[in-house]
Amino acid sequence: MKNLLSKNPNYVRCMKPNDQKKPGVFTLDIVRHQVRYLGLMENVRVRRAGYAYRQTYSQFLFRYKMLANETWPHWTGDPKEGVRIICFAQEIDAEEYAFGKSKIFIRNPRMLFDMEERRRDRMHYLAVMIQKTYKGWKQQKLYQLMRTSQIIISARFRGFWAQKQYQKTRNATLVLQCFVRGWN
Repeated sequence: MKNLLSKNPNYVRCMKPNDQKKPGVFTLDIVRHQVRYLGLMENVRVRRAGYAYRQTYSQFLFRYKMLANETWPHWTGDPKEGVRIICFAQEIDAEEYAFGKSKIFIRNPRMLFDMEERRRDRMHYLAVMIQKTYKGWKQQKLYQLMRTSQIIISARFRGFWAQKQYQKTRNATLVLQCFVRGWN
């Protein structure tokens, strides 16, 4: 993965020049149909403008919403506004991206790789936060259970000790009463 992320991938689309697959024969209607069907004209226009990567607002927001405190954990507003908040929170230059009607266009793939790196770091932070919260909750429950047990044990011991002291006092009182009666 490290090797793949260090590269800049290029995509090659193959087209059939004719239905017979003969060399040197070029059927314009078939190629035009393939170009339209694959959406290559839109790709060419976007790439000429300099925006190599595009993604819908909802997909972008879903993937990177943890990078801004306002959009994490649930964003209920317009996805375009959520994407705008994420880009502002990450301090990305306005020249690096552009907003379309339904998609965000990113000029440099390096910015996307940086966003992925920040997302990976944030996911690690959030995983540690969840673990920390769970472990704290678990220890608090264990402490409350031990405290309740200690209170019950202490109450029983004090009751036993008080009963023992009462028996000693009662026995001592009976002995004194016997001596006093005998003396009288």
